Amino acid sequence: MTYLPRECNANLNSGNRGDGIDSRKQPDSVPRYHNMKTTLPRLLAVIAGMFVAGAHAQPPPPTRPETMFADPDMQHAKISPTGRYLTWLAPKNQRMNLAILDRETKQLRWLTNMKEENVVNYAWAKKDRLLFVQQFAGREQFGLFACDPDGGNFLIINPLERVEADADGRGAESLPGSERDLPKSLISLLPRDPDHILMDRGRGRSGLGDVIKVNIRTGKETIEERNYINARAWIADANGVIRVAICTDLEEPIRIKYRKDAKAEWRTLGEFSKDLSLIASEASPVERHWRPSVFAKDNRTLYVKSFMEHDKSAIRTLDPETGEWGPVLFTHPRVEPGDRLANYVLRTGGLTSRAAPDGLIFNSAGELGGIAYTDEYPAVQWLDDKLGQRAKDIDRALPDTRNAVISTTSDGTLSVVRAASDRDPGTFYLYDAAKQELSELGRARKGIDPKLLSEMRPIRFKARDDWEIPGYLTIPIGRPATKMPMLVIPHGGPYGPRDVWGYSDDVQFFASRGYAVLQVNYRGSGGYGLEFQLGGYKGYGRKMQDDLTDGVKWCIEQGLADPARVGIYGASYGGYAVLAGLTLTPELFCCGVDYVGVSDIERRGMPRTFTGPRIFRESMAIRDLDPVKDIAIIRATNPVNHVQNIRAPLFAAYGKNDPRVQFDQWQVLEARLKQHGKTYEIMVAENEGHGFRKLENKLEYFRRVEAFLETNMNVPAGRVNVGPAVVVPSAKKTE
Repeated sequence: MTYLPRECNANLNSGNRGDGIDSRKQPDSVPRYHNMKTTLPRLLAVIAGMFVAGAHAQPPPPTRPETMFADPDMQHAKISPTGRYLTWLAPKNQRMNLAILDRETKQLRWLTNMKEENVVNYAWAKKDRLLFVQQFAGREQFGLFACDPDGGNFLIINPLERVEADADGRGAESLPGSERDLPKSLISLLPRDPDHILMDRGRGRSGLGDVIKVNIRTGKETIEERNYINARAWIADANGVIRVAICTDLEEPIRIKYRKDAKAEWRTLGEFSKDLSLIASEASPVERHWRPSVFAKDNRTLYVKSFMEHDKSAIRTLDPETGEWGPVLFTHPRVEPGDRLANYVLRTGGLTSRAAPDGLIFNSAGELGGIAYTDEYPAVQWLDDKLGQRAKDIDRALPDTRNAVISTTSDGTLSVVRAASDRDPGTFYLYDAAKQELSELGRARKGIDPKLLSEMRPIRFKARDDWEIPGYLTIPIGRPATKMPMLVIPHGGPYGPRDVWGYSDDVQFFASRGYAVLQVNYRGSGGYGLEFQLGGYKGYGRKMQDDLTDGVKWCIEQGLADPARVGIYGASYGGYAVLAGLTLTPELFCCGVDYVGVSDIERRGMPRTFTGPRIFRESMAIRDLDPVKDIAIIRATNPVNHVQNIRAPLFAAYGKNDPRVQFDQWQVLEARLKQHGKTYEIMVAENEGHGFRKLENKLEYFRRVEAFLETNMNVPAGRVNVGPAVVVPSAKKTE
């Protein structure tokens, strides 16, 4: 069953603005129910009741790991282009699988039955055809598959090293044995073509690929465009014609090339000497440049994100035929438009539109309707009055959450809305524009009670050199905000990503155990403009680490943190920051948790004899320390060289299949920890990569982290271990 809260319906139908968008008035708790029959009653457990947010006078009991880190009950809910089907990811077999509801027949069923690997993402490619993605064993090798809404006509488009070869999860070995098996990435879903999508099919390790048209019903592949221009990225127009390419052989400058139609010659629109962010999925700009996003409705104008005249970038239009620039459509004094994390398309198999990283939102007619950005909180500048009014109406009906339309039908009459906050992992609603109704579809995590969780607050502090550093501080609910035990959680990357306001499993898990959580967007973090990004370059263990240290000292000076009970927790680059914190500022931290972190930056960086392509050399010379000229600095900030300085216990966790931080990063660190007799615990997951995705591994990991922190963070007087160290044995330990 699903219900429509009467207050939500009244708000949307009424012309009375009531208490306004920011009102915290609670909706009427009396629901109006709609009957919904199903063939899978158990799956309907994702349809949950309403909740009422509020504060707690006393600290609520800690949320169990099994509740906090269980796979979401509902994730990535979407409406089909015609509006007939609703789809979402949900747990089955302890893996995320794809479920579908036929809104006409009311039949609810599973589309997949995977038992080995999660379905990590999916998309409605056509009105009656879906694409979905799996990742193999954490190796960031993604398989792409297609099926009909009834699960039939299953097709492998991009094979995995090992595939669960049909929707019922029957596995089969699959190794590249033909041209069809070469890795492919999505270019365009070709919305006007009922049968095909455009993909880039790789040519070995060159990084170059040809454009192919794939029939997602038969699997037939035909070459549309041979890559003779060294294209690293392609942009198709609304008719599916490739008309923009970002090109380089990595020796010559990166060139943005354009052609009027498929028969015209390519010509250069822009040229940039060394900005790899134009072609790399992890955006880390090093110079003023502009980047094409997508074609406008007229199929001539390009939307562009430009750093040429704005440090925080601007969204503009460009007529590629005349070279004429249009007016600035959006710029912001503190942040860039868009979502830097959307650049990490490999994490979800490449089903992200090029418009997403730039924050472009289009209406059903294909016109630019709004531009999304994140300053302290996520926001949208609406350009389309109807979309803006719809957003206001939804916000008024759901005043306690940040609300976003995440999927819509082709005609725009039906939309899926995700309502979430820093304390609420989200509820999905179906919005009917004609009826002005919101109907609840389900909650992301039915076991989470938002009123028991803690508020995330934006902060800003001055670093030692007077730079203003943004971040977030989460204060445990029901506890005094004075002399709290505190965990610092530096984000990964480091260049490109940033922390944002919103729900975080990790943050809320730690806050529910009484730890304040400090998240610092140190220099080098993405989204704050070119100067802020450049400010962190060459900053491993230096400026970036100083920003973390200064954030901790600011919290201590404000009386928020107990100086004797400050721990540090981080993954990937954040794991490096943990190790740098424990070795370079050992007096600051009482314990550390290193999750898939870099321990030896000298080993992980480019070899001292590296003579790679010019653009790589010059771009990295700006971002990273030189392995020859800066070797003294590298060794001074390399954690494995300073393990003897560690005073506090360490918990470490690594995946054997990690393609980003190789497992030998742990092996080198462990040898040094043993050499110096330091206290540590280790968890190694054999079938995981850069972070643990499988439910059983996630739960074991957080149970062990919880116990480790309980031992080392919650001692009233604090504890910095400076005595003789003892190696802690572990069943998962790898010699």
